[in-house]
Formats: sequence, C-alpha cells, structure tokens
Amino acid sequence: MPEHESINNHFPLLGKSITLCVFTEAHVNNEYIGWLNDPEVVRNSNQRFKSHDFDSCRAYHQSFKDTENLFLAIHLKDKNKFIGTMTVYNSPQHKVADIGLMIGDRNCWGKGMGRDAWQILMTYMLETKKFRKVTGGTLSCNLGMVNIMQKTGMQPDGERIDHELVNDFPVDVLYFSKFNNEHF
Repeated sequence: MPEHESINNHFPLLGKSITLCVFTEAHVNNEYIGWLNDPEVVRNSNQRFKSHDFDSCRAYHQSFKDTENLFLAIHLKDKNKFIGTMTVYNSPQHKVADIGLMIGDRNCWGKGMGRDAWQILMTYMLETKKFRKVTGGTLSCNLGMVNIMQKTGMQPDGERIDHELVNDFPVDVLYFSKFNNEHF
C-alpha cells in the first residue's frame, strides 16, 4: 500500500459539482466549528455528544498526520466554497477503506452534493488506490445517507439492531459496502 503522502498527491479530486481536497489547518474556522456544534447537522452522528472548539478540531485534524487515513474537505466546484468533510479510515493490510461524510452547510442538503462526493471518493479508493472493498455505515433514521450509499451502488453489509439511541429511541446501525471488481 502506498504511503499516506502519495495518497495526498492525488488530490484534489473533481466531481460533477464538488471538489475534494486535503483538509488543512485553514479549514478549522468558525463555520466548520459551527457545523460540529449545530444539533441539526450532527443529529445522526456521535459528534452530537461533544462540544467542539478550535483546540478539539485542530487535535482531530492532527490525528490524521502520519497515518494511512484521510481527512478531506468538500468544496463547491464552481465557487470553491467549503461545505463539508469526508474521512477515510484505511485498513491497508486488508485493502478495506471505511468512508464517512458530513455536509455541514445546510444550504447544500438534498442537492446531490453528498452523493457526488461519496461517489468520487469511493471510485478513487476502488479504482485508483485498488482497495478491494469500501464500506460505510449510518443510523437507519439517516435516510439521506442511506440513500447516498444505495444510489452509489453499495450493498447491505450488516446491521446492528437497536444499537444506538436517538432522542432516547433505539435505532439500527446499517452498514454498506462495495467491492472492487478486480480479483485479489
């Protein structure tokens, strides 16, 4: 598996409406911290249990340094406006990558930008980086994320029944995956 720095050299990645680039210290700003502290933005994330500030966000950004994992910023392609983030947690020994997504800018919800970002990153991991499997998970009540995974060709890959509480109500965690078509 290539070194982390060589993975970063492939960015930015261009989608139909978005650009994915490596998250930098400059992305740690009031807008980003605001997303993480917005109950509506993080309602389906365990980030809802935390309070975020510049120090916590910088520490999270630094946690990716010298690892195989990626922390990416999503920008609108035509305006270069920062609208969200993506993560990739790699298991190079198993050639598996787990992707996460947050569209923080609520004005961009429901417009296909999350799906565009997911598709371009999933394709990159499968086709360019030659991972054999890409995975993702979400709460069953997060219909937008379930829709993204289904519409990008992912298949169900497991379920944890009543695994997390949302507003004191148990919900399932759903897992999805897509395999590289090449044989390993």
